[in-house]
Amino acid sequence: MRYSPVYRASKHVLVIVVAIVHAAVPALWLATPAYAASEADSVLGRWRFTVPLDSAEITALDDGEAAALVGRIFTITKDRVAFGRRDCGAPSLDVMLVEPTLYLREQAHASSENLKLPNPVAVVDLGCTVAFVKGPDKLTIFWKGWFFDAVRVRR
Repeated sequence: MRYSPVYRASKHVLVIVVAIVHAAVPALWLATPAYAASEADSVLGRWRFTVPLDSAEITALDDGEAAALVGRIFTITKDRVAFGRRDCGAPSLDVMLVEPTLYLREQAHASSENLKLPNPVAVVDLGCTVAFVKGPDKLTIFWKGWFFDAVRVRR
């Protein structure tokens, strides 16, 4: 039996669509509300800035001011986000799963090269800034135009 070229082409398109959907299923699972809630809860706590990783094109801090924040504690609770004398109020804790290169270029005019973020990365909205989830005890926090690695402070 001979098939027309249109039938053969549509058959190939169907195979490609199935492959794309199959590849996207894990990413779709990660975008579920249960995943978002667990990622939002994972940022709650006290975080110590360990190192300034990089900055956006425009910052509110110079290199020395950014370095001076190392060791300081950043607090995230369901009711407030606080850093030093800055109290940001209650965070939304909305979670987005993003491709870091595109997100940082569009949202912060920054490069992801020095941040060593997973791809995709969960970004949690803290109201006055965002946190990128690197692991259960490690975040990258964007503060005044700088990206800082932060580790969870255990009591």
